[in-house]
Amino acid sequence: MKRVRCEKYFCGFSLIELIVVVAIVAVLATLASVVAGRALESARRTMARNDVHQIVAAVNAYYQEYGRYPVSRDQEGSEVTYRTDNRDLIYTLSAIPSGANASNVLNPRCIVFLNPPKAKNQADPRAGVANGIWYDPWGRQPGKSESGIYHIRIDAAYRGFVTDPYPGSDNDYGDSAPIIHSGVIAWSLAKGGLQTYELEDQIISWQ
Repeated sequence: MKRVRCEKYFCGFSLIELIVVVAIVAVLATLASVVAGRALESARRTMARNDVHQIVAAVNAYYQEYGRYPVSRDQEGSEVTYRTDNRDLIYTLSAIPSGANASNVLNPRCIVFLNPPKAKNQADPRAGVANGIWYDPWGRQPGKSESGIYHIRIDAAYRGFVTDPYPGSDNDYGDSAPIIHSGVIAWSLAKGGLQTYELEDQIISWQ
């Protein structure tokens, strides 16, 4: 039988060809990673946008039912903002008799205005409720005390407006700060995780 010599016919990859193949695979893997990251971030933003609108709708539904906002009596008369812990509001809107709503004091008819999901990872929660707090899809970030949860501001003074949390870089407003004509607003600090004066990539309910 006649033997086939490797010098005449292709019998394998050369070193250069292997390097080229590895480089192509690396580039494709990097591109796939970037595309997947962008898709994940887009999904997180969509989820957060839906959540903040749900919160606003639930607070407004509570107001229609009870003729007041879901805050303690001693909080009425001023603007109420949940920055690092929103559990009292979530307990009340979810008809859970705990926190400020102990013994259903704030929601005596036990109406479920809001039914957020539980966070899959209770130790490092995001995109759900853990220990009563509703976390956004990014979760807590080290060194950023206000990151990771949904912020809510309520007009418990019943003035017909709340202070704008993103008034812009110019902070000289004289006697009046920028306002939003709404009884309740909600927002997420998103991936940045920091409360700033400028509206950047944050998710907000009022636009």
